[in-house]
Amino acid sequence: MSVAKIVILTVIGVTVLAVALVAVVAFSVFSGVSGEAEPLSAAVIADGQAVEGKIEAALAETAAFYLELNDEELSALLLYRAGLESPIRDIAAEIHPGVVNISGSLGNAPSVPFTGAVAVEFVNGRINMEVQDISISFLPVPEVVKAEIQPLIDQGLDLNDALSQSGAAQIQTFDMQAGRVIIVGVQRNGASVSSLTARNLSDAMLAAGLRNPPVPPGADSVPPGSAGVREDGDDLYLALGDSLAASVGAASPQAGYVSRFHAYLERETGRDLGLMNLGISGESSISIMQGQFQQGLAEIRKRKADGDPSTRVSVVTLDLGANDLLTHLGSSQCQLEPRGDACQARINAGLDGFAQAFPGIVQALRGEMEDDAELYIMTMYNPFDFGLGIPFESFSNEIIGRLNVIITENAAKVGAKLADPFDDMAGNAFAWTNMAQGDIHPNADGYQTLAYSLVEAR
Repeated sequence: MSVAKIVILTVIGVTVLAVALVAVVAFSVFSGVSGEAEPLSAAVIADGQAVEGKIEAALAETAAFYLELNDEELSALLLYRAGLESPIRDIAAEIHPGVVNISGSLGNAPSVPFTGAVAVEFVNGRINMEVQDISISFLPVPEVVKAEIQPLIDQGLDLNDALSQSGAAQIQTFDMQAGRVIIVGVQRNGASVSSLTARNLSDAMLAAGLRNPPVPPGADSVPPGSAGVREDGDDLYLALGDSLAASVGAASPQAGYVSRFHAYLERETGRDLGLMNLGISGESSISIMQGQFQQGLAEIRKRKADGDPSTRVSVVTLDLGANDLLTHLGSSQCQLEPRGDACQARINAGLDGFAQAFPGIVQALRGEMEDDAELYIMTMYNPFDFGLGIPFESFSNEIIGRLNVIITENAAKVGAKLADPFDDMAGNAFAWTNMAQGDIHPNADGYQTLAYSLVEAR
């Protein structure tokens, strides 16, 4: 089972744990009253497995996921999973903001009724749960019993730590509404698009007729890159970001925008410039705080504190946002119904999460840098803009425009230089990215265009 699936099922699994513990307590209290439970029926098993299949399908998307469960589906899953481990043979779950109420019966002849509630809180990407009320046959379970249950609930929440350590998946939104829960998140497999999205865009491009690839801007000002991901130097260029900083889609790191801009800076300033490229494929505004960003800040602080003014981080570039948003924008749901509830929930989750995390990232970065050091922040281009004039292009331009407003406003607040490849890449995504293969990443021409946006920002 993938880490992503384990984490998504944490809430369900911990609720099942609470239910099963209710059963254990009930049977210990009423062992002389309740009869032995009959095996689960074929219908119960089929209904539970159908919900598990729905979860599997939601998590089959490699870059992002959207999962919605209603009261009936959660009840079917709880009855199936808890019933395999306990004498529960009837259960109803009611989802409310912040809490899941459960009720049902244990055993068959006679049965013992129970009720319970588990409070659920989602804070900073973590799922926190607490057993609130458990009653058996209308008698409240003593606090001492709840005290025994809570450590088991907390142990289940260790999956939050497994999630953050693995970086395999991050939950962006955990929205509990009356009658349903919506879970939206991203996975650390890099920004990609659904096969449906890639096929539809490629078919539209082919139908329009293949055009000669345009010449990317900056050929006369951006030299070829020469450095890999690291090069020694007292004066350092520090690159932070996602798969774009990591040069995914290019033949080598030297073809990426980081190496190209590094070569440009050395040529224009006449100084030897070290390079530290910490970019990681699949990085989002959630995951960057778990490693790469802290490593970058540590490098800046170390050079500031060593007493040698010649050892410094003089240039920093940052690109971020593709894995918060484009993974959802490229989903089948957004391709089929861009204005539908599922697509809008995905987009809002990405934008809201990014808007909350990004200001703190750029403010902390600018606050640690030398006053005269240069900070470049890059907006996001639209990999779905082939220049065809189809509705999905205007829709995706609108959504990416909202992301770029967040980036632009926060860059201005900290006095960063804004590299804006959105206009340069407009209409040329088919030629300058790998979208023909369903991959949003730039090819060599696209990376030259990104590097040129940095040059324009100087």
